[in-house]
Amino acid sequence: MAVATGTIDPVRYEVFAHRLWAIGEEGRVVLQRVSASPIVVQGGECMQSFYDPQGRMVLACSGHLRFAAATSDAIKQLIAWFGRRPGFFDGDQVFFNDPYVAGSLTYDQMVVKPIFFEGRLVAWTASSSHTADTGGVLAGEASEVYHEGIRILGLKVVERGEFRDDVCRTLVEQCRDPHYVELDLRSRVAANNVAAGGFTTLLRWFGPAFVMAACQKLIDDGEALARARLRQIPDGTWTSRVYGSTTRGTEPYRILCRATKRADRLILDCAGTSPQSADDMNSTLPSSRAHIALALTNTIFWDVPWSDGKMAPVDIRIPEGTILNCHFPAACTRAPNVGKMLVLAVMDCTARMLYAAGLHEDVNAGWHGLLYNGGPGYMYGGHNAEGIPVAMGLFDVHGGGFGATPGRDGVDSAGHPNIPSGGINDVERVELHYPLLYFSRSHLANGAGYGAYRGGAGTQRIYMTYRSDDLSVEFRRYVGAPQTGPGLFGGYPMGGGGLRALFQVDLDRLCERLQRGEYPATVPELLDGGWGSAYQPQPPRGRIHLPSCWLVTDFVQSGGGFGDPLERDPERVAADVRAAIYTPHVARRGFGVVLDDALGVQIDETSALREALRRERLAAARPVRNQTWEPAPGAEAWPTLLRPHASVEIAGRGGAAIWRCVRCQHAFGPADQTYKLGAALRVVDLNEVVDVPFPGASGFLATYLEYFCPGCATLLQVDLYYPGFGDDMVLPDIEIEAASYQRSAISRH
Repeated sequence: MAVATGTIDPVRYEVFAHRLWAIGEEGRVVLQRVSASPIVVQGGECMQSFYDPQGRMVLACSGHLRFAAATSDAIKQLIAWFGRRPGFFDGDQVFFNDPYVAGSLTYDQMVVKPIFFEGRLVAWTASSSHTADTGGVLAGEASEVYHEGIRILGLKVVERGEFRDDVCRTLVEQCRDPHYVELDLRSRVAANNVAAGGFTTLLRWFGPAFVMAACQKLIDDGEALARARLRQIPDGTWTSRVYGSTTRGTEPYRILCRATKRADRLILDCAGTSPQSADDMNSTLPSSRAHIALALTNTIFWDVPWSDGKMAPVDIRIPEGTILNCHFPAACTRAPNVGKMLVLAVMDCTARMLYAAGLHEDVNAGWHGLLYNGGPGYMYGGHNAEGIPVAMGLFDVHGGGFGATPGRDGVDSAGHPNIPSGGINDVERVELHYPLLYFSRSHLANGAGYGAYRGGAGTQRIYMTYRSDDLSVEFRRYVGAPQTGPGLFGGYPMGGGGLRALFQVDLDRLCERLQRGEYPATVPELLDGGWGSAYQPQPPRGRIHLPSCWLVTDFVQSGGGFGDPLERDPERVAADVRAAIYTPHVARRGFGVVLDDALGVQIDETSALREALRRERLAAARPVRNQTWEPAPGAEAWPTLLRPHASVEIAGRGGAAIWRCVRCQHAFGPADQTYKLGAALRVVDLNEVVDVPFPGASGFLATYLEYFCPGCATLLQVDLYYPGFGDDMVLPDIEIEAASYQRSAISRH
């Protein structure tokens, strides 16, 4: 059936590719309509995808991209383990959820189906979704993968077209809510039936030889276009450093990612990442690889066919025994959390790479700015008032803010870096499934990263526990290391707003106030209105019981900013204040904008304040460089060779090259060193700039490192830094190879 891909008619090929995408979308929609999981039905955490006979991904459709990348590993392993005995036959469907082979955690469950035509295996289709009930301990309590419920390495749930009730019942009866789990299982089977039926129709329409060749071409095109995109980017190395915190630990972990681009290859090296944790905050290697594929698809490869071909030019290096490549049998329920931080690190590198290539329309600042971790989470357990088991997680995190771009603000409450096509929970449906009563859900005031273009705002919510005797939630220690992807080129990674806490209440007084129609709708109202006292279990435990009528406040991530916030249009700041994105205090402190009582801009006062803030920046900063460096005479007039930063360019003449300020032509130093060595540095204590005091006893452990141009005080970069790791304070985030900017100089002449 082999046909050379170069002989394929391009029109028929495009018709086939678009029809295959539509069939995959049909399968995904069926999965969502049959599923019982709120995170699937509303949040969109599901995927339908197609693979060639060897298990290489041909096409992933929209949904949760992490699932599609991981399923390639699962199919290849199933072929290796069970291809001969018992073998795969027409009509089979196989259940799989081992995170050490594919996926991130036992909640990531897939069903794969071989597709036969005229007696020959021609393809696979797979449906994947998130079922947050595997019969193990509840989230926050595991220390080994054995605690995390059923872990199946391959079991036929449909055999030669017959649904196996024995297998189904064996799986679902190990879980707390077998009806919910069974409906999720059947939803994947149904989705595969639709997708496989559509694929078989394509085989009849186009013929098997054409379909096989077209599938190969999708993989080949993915690789060719990925390599072409990489060739557009200057050669160099971009480095990002992000922090998170373990489930029960008091210390944060660090993820370090170095992205080195050479010609049409990309090397992602995570050496320097923290060791694996003793709790469930770990990621397996397959999970980390899938998250990297997701991050690259979000950014560099967004317009490349979503096949395994796009990852062919990518070399991933993650040391064993780290939090990104844990040793078996480490627990990994929190692998998506770790993976999210890896996604942020990779996306920070790729954003800077794309900017250096001049592909500004594809650039976004970090999509995930959280002021701190700890307090109550969103993985609930117990029963609601009707005695029905609670359907685990609340996924308001799918309504986080996106990062700013070089020409636009980030989008408010737009999504999540792990699932760009997801959806936020509907409040009424949450109240139907969970013993919770919402008082408010609104945009998070002061949460978005400051910048010339601000980040998108996430959301804040306040709700009350309601009519449950056994409701529980995981409770993490408050750790003062923000979880955030960096802002870009002077933009801040996040704002200073947000509170996550439990509040004990006086039940009689609460009932009286509710009967009068009173309720807290904002965090200031909750704190200042005497609604309760913040509760912290001593010592903090993995999970805690939540009595009825306690209050919970929580916030989700916001986007990072782009560029110096003192350059933001004051009228846009005023509009943000009127929209409750920022408060007047933050407009003044973060943007240097003075507003009158009617929230209009006071122009003269704003200009004076901004000049005063620039002077204050330089007065409070210190030089980064220990030695004196003098640029060559006339360097301020050298021609621009490359502009890999919004405010700093590489200029050169006669083989010499320097970093230079775009605005005032201040020379920072040789181009073969980081521009930060020639900047002015101010270290900022986060405890002094946040809007809500940190709930934990330690205060913020991390600091901001603000780098300014010593000539014009333009803010160049804001890095988050945690001194406890003892690594170099100055992170060389952009290192361009000389050959790249020298080639640029030659091309200009």
